[in-house]
Amino acid sequence: INQMKTIINLSISLLFISLMTAQERKENPLETEQVVQKMIDAHGGYDAWKKVKTFSFDNIMYSNSLGKLPFWINQVTVDSKTRNVYQNWPIHGSTMAYDGKQAWGNQWKVGNPPKFEALFFYYFLNLPWLTQDDNVVLGKATKKKHKAFQNEVYVIDMSFSEKPAVGKTKEDTYKLYIDSKNFLLMGYEYTISYGYMLDLFKFPKGQNVFGPMFRVHNGFTKVGDLIYPTVLRTSNLDQTQVFGDHAIFNYSITKPFDKSKLNKPEGAQIDPTSHIRADK
Repeated sequence: INQMKTIINLSISLLFISLMTAQERKENPLETEQVVQKMIDAHGGYDAWKKVKTFSFDNIMYSNSLGKLPFWINQVTVDSKTRNVYQNWPIHGSTMAYDGKQAWGNQWKVGNPPKFEALFFYYFLNLPWLTQDDNVVLGKATKKKHKAFQNEVYVIDMSFSEKPAVGKTKEDTYKLYIDSKNFLLMGYEYTISYGYMLDLFKFPKGQNVFGPMFRVHNGFTKVGDLIYPTVLRTSNLDQTQVFGDHAIFNYSITKPFDKSKLNKPEGAQIDPTSHIRADK
């Protein structure tokens, strides 16, 4: 009899736990993987993105903090498979490239080093699909209202198990804001942990993260079957200070990658900067 009572009590407990779990799932019905998959689908799907051999775009940034030259314009071309890249900075008269081993700058007059700039905006623009990289760690999806967005958003933390790309570190993080209705990536928070940049900004020794900064997508465009942002604003978290306004245009997923532009021209300088702070 006692054994029967134990079995009955155990069954009741398991039923109670099951009902509580079901209730929790009603409040947060979509698991992280499902939300992320819906985001990827909303941006054109993973299969379509994997077919892209070369990804290129033009980027204009305006920021008061840049002083006498408040505009940065760069034209970026990335080999999607190798993530090698070359860039042209027409206002600065500068060029750079990264061949998978080293980055160089020619007539480099940009405040940020070539390694840091190499895949900086490539990573931002391709975040929906880059969530599937092997070194990405995603947190739990939580649904909430945020003043920056019209609809409720799913919020997912994104971090790395190892260094994801040149100019980035294992300590870099993102917080994705995904529209709960159309599942577009409406914005994100991000941190920077590239050691040279922290030294450049003269952050205290021992500080290994800059940020988070907050970026909102205010427009999108269709490129083939894929959806990319076109107008972006970077600010502090409460949006009281604007760090930069960005226009992304001249997207292409069909132009060939010119490998000859990876060759270091005479006079170009190899970027010696490191993701590790100088005091380490």
